[in-house]
Amino acid sequence: MKFKMLAVDLDGTLLNRKKEISIETINAIQSYRNIGGRVVICSGRTPLSTKWISEYIGLNEPIIAYNGAIIQTANGEIIEQSIFQETAIFTLLDFAHSEGMYIQMYEGDRLLISEENEINLQWIQNNIPLLDSSSESATQCENYRRKCDVMHVGNWLDYFKESNPSIMKIAVFNKKKTTNLLTKMTQLAGDFEISSSFNFENLEISPGGVTKAAALLKLSEQLQIPISQVAAIGDNFNDIQMLKTAGLGIAMGNAPEEVKNKADAITSTNEESGVAKAIQKYLLS
Repeated sequence: MKFKMLAVDLDGTLLNRKKEISIETINAIQSYRNIGGRVVICSGRTPLSTKWISEYIGLNEPIIAYNGAIIQTANGEIIEQSIFQETAIFTLLDFAHSEGMYIQMYEGDRLLISEENEINLQWIQNNIPLLDSSSESATQCENYRRKCDVMHVGNWLDYFKESNPSIMKIAVFNKKKTTNLLTKMTQLAGDFEISSSFNFENLEISPGGVTKAAALLKLSEQLQIPISQVAAIGDNFNDIQMLKTAGLGIAMGNAPEEVKNKADAITSTNEESGVAKAIQKYLLS
């Protein structure tokens, strides 16, 4: 077997625009696993969200969540986690305040917000998608949704002083879209990583040194699988380093051209079961 492990992104990759996973894709994943391949979810989503999707597919491999800040077992036990230094958080808070931008933070399976808005209104439902409408899936989905929550913190500085939370991911949103958020962010001095899973007006911030690629390297070493024997599939800017690091980097057909240009191969879109087609072409043939 040339590629013994597959790292797969979720949004825009495994999930279609309805946040569903096709039967064709699930069957292809299981066919690959049946010949000895290992499938690792590698996503910016929360630990609980990635565990839910992993369970739905029928995986038992470790999971990479929060763009690499969390590596966990299939049953949710933390193998490794990275959190922000307080100085980096305060730098980002000052930036967001000075630019009039909205910021939200993630601690475990809790979303921390300073205001309710259209960005976070349906967060729990988006964090734990239904996946399909069967009664069994709906019941389990609701069980998962009860385990995550949204917390209104009020004043950020007061909250940090009182609670000292362990923050694993921060998101910054330029609601007015009047400035180049990425350019401004990269000019900041701070121990953090900047990426995007949508566009460069909404940014995902990770602790310094934390990326999907770095986590995948750690996991491949722990599983004693050379990174040259790992394939990776993704669709967006926060997947680029992972695609370049893996032995085979596959971009989705719906990926931006910049992402496609960094990949070794391109598959169909997430609406066309592109993950399944990539597995059939590159991992099962």
